[in-house]
Amino acid sequence: MQPTLLIWAADFMFYKQEVTMEQKEHLRFKYILIVAAIIFFTGCSNSKNEEVKTTSSFFVDTSFIPNDTVHVKAEKLKLNNGIYYLNGQLFSGYLKKLYADNTVENIDGILNGMLQGSSVSFYKSGLVRAVRMYKENKSFGKTFGYWEDGKMKFEYYYLDDKREGTNKQWYKSGQPYAFLNFKDDNEDGLQQAWRENGKPYINYEVKDGIRYGLQKSNLCYTLVDEKFK
Repeated sequence: MQPTLLIWAADFMFYKQEVTMEQKEHLRFKYILIVAAIIFFTGCSNSKNEEVKTTSSFFVDTSFIPNDTVHVKAEKLKLNNGIYYLNGQLFSGYLKKLYADNTVENIDGILNGMLQGSSVSFYKSGLVRAVRMYKENKSFGKTFGYWEDGKMKFEYYYLDDKREGTNKQWYKSGQPYAFLNFKDDNEDGLQQAWRENGKPYINYEVKDGIRYGLQKSNLCYTLVDEKFK
């Protein structure tokens, strides 16, 4: 479920409080990231008679990130070899990027100059486009995205920039496109994909580097034992 209404409610709550505009902005960005975390742990996922396989060790500590919010185009903010500096010091806080109409396009958590925790991007409508998790500049944990109408678009899992567990994609219609399983960035276990009409496109299993089953077939399937790199 998209968090737009919750964010609007937060804006109204902050409006009623006697806080400065800067404090309101910090609170609002913090609230958006909290909402993203709620979606992370409670987000729905479609299934197609498959057993979800994920990794349980996807925790990212964001408790040390201060509330400071800086525009990504701030004059004294520098990016050097993937590390952010503000006034010559490693930056910790939140980076925001805005559309031309000043609505939020992206918010990134930064700790000691590196991406940490949630990176949340938005459509111009204000709906969430994607939530990506990072740990010390590496993709880590659950990454998921929506089509603009709110339907799920993808759901991936990473450990240290490597695909891990069940990675899923959906057509804009909401029909499943692909459910693929990975271990240490390599195919492992059941691999399934469908055409938008629901007919299987691929349906094979990988065990010890060998594929068994249907691979990119139109109508019929062939049992294949194929060693792959």
